[in-house]
Amino acid sequence: MAAAAHNAVFMLFLISGVRLSVAAHTTVPPHFTVNLDLPEEERWNGVIAKYGDYIKQAAKEIINQVPVEAMPLVEMIAADIDKYLPSPYAGEMRGIAKSANMNLGDVVIVNIIYDVTAFCTSIGAQDTNGTIWHARNLDYRYRFTDMLRNVTISVDFQRRGQTVYSSVTYAAYIGILTGQKPHKFTVTVDERDRGAWWMNALMAILYSKAKPMSFLVRDVLESSENFDDAVDTLSNTLTDASEYFIVAGTKPGEGAIITKGRLAPLDIWKLNLTAGRWFEVETNYDHWVEPPAHDDRRHPAINAMEKLGQNQIDKMHLFNDVMSLHPVLNNRTVYTVVMSAANPDFIQSWVQHPDP
Repeated sequence: MAAAAHNAVFMLFLISGVRLSVAAHTTVPPHFTVNLDLPEEERWNGVIAKYGDYIKQAAKEIINQVPVEAMPLVEMIAADIDKYLPSPYAGEMRGIAKSANMNLGDVVIVNIIYDVTAFCTSIGAQDTNGTIWHARNLDYRYRFTDMLRNVTISVDFQRRGQTVYSSVTYAAYIGILTGQKPHKFTVTVDERDRGAWWMNALMAILYSKAKPMSFLVRDVLESSENFDDAVDTLSNTLTDASEYFIVAGTKPGEGAIITKGRLAPLDIWKLNLTAGRWFEVETNYDHWVEPPAHDDRRHPAINAMEKLGQNQIDKMHLFNDVMSLHPVLNNRTVYTVVMSAANPDFIQSWVQHPDP
């Protein structure tokens, strides 16, 4: 009876539209520098020195999620990795495997599964001063969420002592799902369509010119010099899967959600202050269709943003009043990031430890 009463009360809250905060505590992810001037095989040695044991444990748990029929393809990639993965990714994976004393195929698996299992909420917004903000919660559907919290790190990728781009990522994961290029743009990735996801990812690496999306994001952070260039490259590069790319720039109006098919963009939805669209929310569903009732994070996020208002947008309001509300924050959330490329020092990340 007690459980039934609890459920009934919870349903009344949902029906009445009351927003429920999630009880949680946060920790700050450790910070590392990846020196891009070093040989590729040495760049992650500092991370591996601290997280080698965690990475091995993570790999074991992740491998349990891999279909048996995918393993021969993984082994084929690992056996001739320079043929299938471009620089710097092949060299960095090889260096991680050596430093952590791991099988190279296991490092490949770790990088692929992080690409294809993320459920997320990303928000781009413009405040009344014209500053563009970008916030995201990254969730994972599988049962190793706690393990991922233990390996979440922030990284500055530097060249000649200067930060070229930054990321919140996982130890041994060399692609980027959440990134910032100072004074240029920020970008996050939300999963769109899994499909036959293992085969999609592996076959793309083996037999086509399609690029894994987290490598594409890192390439864009490395080479694109402005918001428009980043949007164009993310939209028009052949990718291994269909994704949502959320991009925020530094000038008024520079915010876009790219609904990306493998071959081409299906939709590019931009901020439009004239139409009253000062923010946009993307979860894991096309913005022109309703999300499923069992996973509606979109409408609570929209309601929270509208209640907050354009004139109150800042780092802590976004964190406390939007990204920390249920179900935007939920027991699968690994980390939260708030950033603004125009003010790159504003970037802050929190590892989330919500109560069940």
